[in-house]
Amino acid sequence: MIWRDYFRFIMKKYNAKLFLQSGIKTNEIQTNDTNSLNLEAWINGKTGVDFVDANMIELKLTGFMSNRGRQNVASYLCNDLKLDWRLGAAYFEQQLIDYDVCSNWGNWAYLAGVGNDPREKRYFNIEKQAAQYDKNKTYVNLWLKSKL
Repeated sequence: MIWRDYFRFIMKKYNAKLFLQSGIKTNEIQTNDTNSLNLEAWINGKTGVDFVDANMIELKLTGFMSNRGRQNVASYLCNDLKLDWRLGAAYFEQQLIDYDVCSNWGNWAYLAGVGNDPREKRYFNIEKQAAQYDKNKTYVNLWLKSKL
């Protein structure tokens, strides 16, 4: 609840600036936002990175993803695929059953390094995260078996 309120205050303070590619910062970030094949693979859970793919399949089939999953797939889209973070935020807006404009866009900007974060980029090591949070691959196996 604290994060929800925090992002609501961020939205009130910065208004539409939060929707810019540079977010609430002034520095432009380099993206490869023309790579629609990478975006499509990410959306469809076909990146080849099991933990990312499992989370994206869960989102597509249920409209939900854990906060840990959201952070990992956002980091992957922004830092590994180098796609415009707003593409991910817009996709989540369309898919999430628990969608909240302030939380969604605030979290995406934060993870892309253009929100209220003292670090430039918040990078998640997906393999380390998967090993820590899904050591036996129970989650990954469940959702990868559910491929569309």
